[in-house]
Amino acid sequence: MGELTLNNKMINVLIVEDDPTVMEIHSRFITSMEGFAIAGSSTNGRDALDIIGRRDIDLLILDIFMPELDGIATMHEIRERQENVDIIVVSASHESETFQEIMRSGAFDYIVKPFTYKRFKSALESYRQFREKLHSSERELSQEEIDSMMAHRHYARSRSQLPKGLSASKLQDIISLLKQEKHTLSAEEAATLTGVSRVTARRYLEYLVSTGQAVVEPLYREVGRPVNKYRLLI
Repeated sequence: MGELTLNNKMINVLIVEDDPTVMEIHSRFITSMEGFAIAGSSTNGRDALDIIGRRDIDLLILDIFMPELDGIATMHEIRERQENVDIIVVSASHESETFQEIMRSGAFDYIVKPFTYKRFKSALESYRQFREKLHSSERELSQEEIDSMMAHRHYARSRSQLPKGLSASKLQDIISLLKQEKHTLSAEEAATLTGVSRVTARRYLEYLVSTGQAVVEPLYREVGRPVNKYRLLI
């Protein structure tokens, strides 16, 4: 695709993807969205780093499995160089270890291939809202403003894809509870503290596990079956 003319009023996006078909899908999706401009493309991390060093890039759409320099190594190098660029990872990897590594490296979002336009659009819209809030304030941020921006970063993408029967507000209650408790919780403990049934609490907890936002840690007892305890990763 090559590099394109940048528009300083737009969010300038660099696509880093070695699959031509996926590259074309990214391009079509981004072009269809207001406020985003494709600033260039690359098929490997090494070339992407070169472009970032020379161009004004706001957002990377980054694959993981690439030749020469993979996505994780690319992220580490970006952070080492302290480049002022945000990252949305799009990868076929489902491994929890990869997800944790990506989140620790500061990715804004993680989209698993194959993905839908709805999911991709949700990620970019959340990023745009996060960016607008961040840059609209020239003063110190209040805790409420910080909480709102963190909500966009971590949770807004979940609202468009929750399984039937789960609500965004109750999911936020479960997440807040896990954050406040600072230790693992069972479904029964979560149910008691949030006022829902144990079955309902387990559904929300298992959803967090399935999306890579939490892990299960079995607690083994002397008698009876182990109790599943849940711990938040984000």
